[in-house]
Amino acid sequence: MQQPHGHGETAGEPHRPVQGKFAVLLPLIFLNLVVSGFGDYHPLLRSATLWFAAGLLVLALYASDVGRALSFTVGLLVLVAAMAWSLALMHQGWIQIVVVAGFNALTALAPIAILRKVHKEFTREGVDVEVILGTLCAYLYIGSWFSIIYRSVEILTNSPFFAQPDSERILNYLYFSFITLTTTGYGDLSPAYGPGRMIAVVEAVIGQLYLVSVVAVVVSAFRKDR
Repeated sequence: MQQPHGHGETAGEPHRPVQGKFAVLLPLIFLNLVVSGFGDYHPLLRSATLWFAAGLLVLALYASDVGRALSFTVGLLVLVAAMAWSLALMHQGWIQIVVVAGFNALTALAPIAILRKVHKEFTREGVDVEVILGTLCAYLYIGSWFSIIYRSVEILTNSPFFAQPDSERILNYLYFSFITLTTTGYGDLSPAYGPGRMIAVVEAVIGQLYLVSVVAVVVSAFRKDR
């Protein structure tokens, strides 16, 4: 990500309007993370968080200026893929691979679209609070995406992902993903086999590189602008 040139405002230059889309998206992502913590104990709440997450994906794409039609189309496909997830649990073979791969690909669109929008604004117009918030939204979506990848590994290998017995709950995948992304490493959960361990290594490296490169560059440019 390159430093923008001449992004300070000059006399007679109009102020860039602050839309605040990412300012709305960021607290909603945090809210969804907190509420999802109760999904393992309340099935209805688990279903509600699924719909909420799909709505957040639509909002994330819309905030990234990919267009309303594409945003709602992707949101609809995510709901279809989420409902087809149960088929992936029951039927092995190409159906399982297609559903899992499709769900992962659709979920990956959120951080990609957000970072594309952030990079566009950063290089063309400089840094404002909205760019910083977008950078943080992408970071949270990366953590959520890796939690789905871990769950997918468990499904495709047809073996427990975690070394600890009776840990294959949806919340644990999300929890493990974020403590890996932030390199917190409590040690209460760990991957049982090679594929999960190597993917966890990739996530930990991405988490560190993201903080020391993307976030650091954006925040540094924001401070220079001020």
